Amino acid sequence: MAIKEVNGRFVIYFEWKKERLETVSEARNLAEAKRIEKDVKAAFRVYRFDSLDEACKAWVIRTHENKGWPLPGEFARPLPGDEATLILAIKEYLRADSRHRSERNLTAIDRLIEHFGENPLLKDIRVPQLRQYQRARQEKVENGTVNRELSVLSGVMRFHVELEALDFNPCTMIKRLPENQRDTYLSWEDFSRLLEHSWWIRDILVMMYYTGMRFGEVVNLRWEMFKPERRMLVLPPSATKEGKSTKRLRLQPKRVPLRREVMELLESIRRGDGDNVIRATGLVFTYSGRYRNHCGTYQGKPVDRFMIRKAWSQAVELTGLEGLQIRDIRHSWKTNAQRSGMDYTIRNLIVGHSSQRSVEDRYIRASDEQLLKAVDEMTFDHGWTELDFVEEVLGEGDEQKVRKEYAKSERKRKKSLSIQDDPLTKEAIEV
Repeated sequence: MAIKEVNGRFVIYFEWKKERLETVSEARNLAEAKRIEKDVKAAFRVYRFDSLDEACKAWVIRTHENKGWPLPGEFARPLPGDEATLILAIKEYLRADSRHRSERNLTAIDRLIEHFGENPLLKDIRVPQLRQYQRARQEKVENGTVNRELSVLSGVMRFHVELEALDFNPCTMIKRLPENQRDTYLSWEDFSRLLEHSWWIRDILVMMYYTGMRFGEVVNLRWEMFKPERRMLVLPPSATKEGKSTKRLRLQPKRVPLRREVMELLESIRRGDGDNVIRATGLVFTYSGRYRNHCGTYQGKPVDRFMIRKAWSQAVELTGLEGLQIRDIRHSWKTNAQRSGMDYTIRNLIVGHSSQRSVEDRYIRASDEQLLKAVDEMTFDHGWTELDFVEEVLGEGDEQKVRKEYAKSERKRKKSLSIQDDPLTKEAIEV
């Protein structure tokens, strides 16, 4: 084994091209040190390091610096006075702060590189090129997506303005496109039918429906955050969108009160291996779908938005709720809370928002008992499902098209209502 422990730190060493590489790692235990050793040895064989995680990259950089070797292209930093290309500027931006490496940001960066390429100089991307990007992307995606992608590019440019590597951020000259406001509500009846077809994401949907939590908060929920004696989840700021927001002047944990339905769900998962085994650490929800080990997807892997796409799409199609998005479940919780008469301040404390809080929210401290009483008194049957069928201004001749689409969706809905006792089985998914 090419690992040794020195003063509580793990040193990884091995031979590569008749050179002995020996560097201390950032591993916190032997298992993590073994993983880093395996990954960096595989990377050195092909001398490609772009797929490594941050701990492995730190080992590679430190090794090159110890040997006096130039850094590989994946880690090359522009020298003072050099003009950064788009790809190098993005790498510096991602390396500067872990919050920049969110799933949404990485997806936006992929689209930016597809359009602009990797090698244009950052200073050569100006207002005309940005407006051209806006127009090109509007033909393929919604305005909100275009705005998010340009916000990421603006963040990259702002970061380099702060480093004095760029004189001006041209993204500040681009107006945000008007975004479609989703006013969607999912009825109790349709949510119940959705659960019948939701396969391995059922528990995730139940958690979102009864707590109002974001998808990211649910799939990153850990047992350490579960406080059964208080009937509460306590999420640290790093686990919430509002905690990560740069607009926040004060960080505080987020309390999520739990109804009976959620307590029963969590207790059943926690004792899933029998009453003698109680889970106390690790992720609450992990991948449990069809694939055992396929294309990096395996049982027990942390869940992300890409992994649930198929299960969610099939559940929506079989339920006849075409156009429903997973974030609409959170919107429905807020609507149910409001229609149940929940106090506005209590509602905001539970659901959380990344924007600035009002004066009332900032100075009012609600007790656990108040939060629990508010969710216990909630009701969830407040009318039928309301989906946004039309998201754009209609042109001439479009009215007939919309009517046909609406009629088609209604036929699917009625057909799904006629299906009795037809849960989504594993065999149906594989078909």
